[in-house]
Amino acid sequence: MGRVKLSFLRHAKVPSHEGDMPLTEDSRADIDAAVPRLRALAGEGDRFLFLATRTHRSRQTAEALRTAIDPGAPAVEPAWGLRNPDLYLAGERVEMMSKPEAIAGQFTPRPMTAEMVSSQPFFHGFFASPDRIEYWLTHETPPGENAAAVARRVLQFAHSFAYSVEGDMVVACLSHSPVQRAIVVQGLGLEDPGEPGWAEAIEMTVSETGLTYAFRGQEGVLRPSFLS
Repeated sequence: MGRVKLSFLRHAKVPSHEGDMPLTEDSRADIDAAVPRLRALAGEGDRFLFLATRTHRSRQTAEALRTAIDPGAPAVEPAWGLRNPDLYLAGERVEMMSKPEAIAGQFTPRPMTAEMVSSQPFFHGFFASPDRIEYWLTHETPPGENAAAVARRVLQFAHSFAYSVEGDMVVACLSHSPVQRAIVVQGLGLEDPGEPGWAEAIEMTVSETGLTYAFRGQEGVLRPSFLS
């Protein structure tokens, strides 16, 4: 296999998380700061691949990075493994958002109200918490994936590159705050960093025997025990 480096980046700045928001006009500063860090991962001749979730904010960030770093790289691809936690309400998968009205708005055409969303115990606590992502991160039984399940999913996603890539590659993976915090706490075994900065990254290098990582000056090796 070739050498594969993955950079798990949070999307750039958005005005709020009340829906599937696009990036703000001043988000370019976040992207410009991420460009040299991402370029520094590549050796001469390395290919780039840009992956994102299906949200506007991650796809727009990935496309801006692709345009700045390697406009000849393949178009941004959606990667299901990078998605936000799977949470369920009334038989629907819902995206984490900052207000019950925004979650209720995901139900079409079936009706749902903000009051109905807030009546569910997990979401009641989620919206009452000063750090909603921390509430999910430390909740053992949310209505769907907990942090350990998300970390396992993303590490399996990362390790899958060990067996299917020829030549050296840098993969930019645009995702979201809950995914990054789950990786750090449940995947890397580090303390919760709180909300990551816009376009902040966790870097990994993949091999058949495991993963090495770097995050905020901390480095380590992960053996593929998460696959057992």
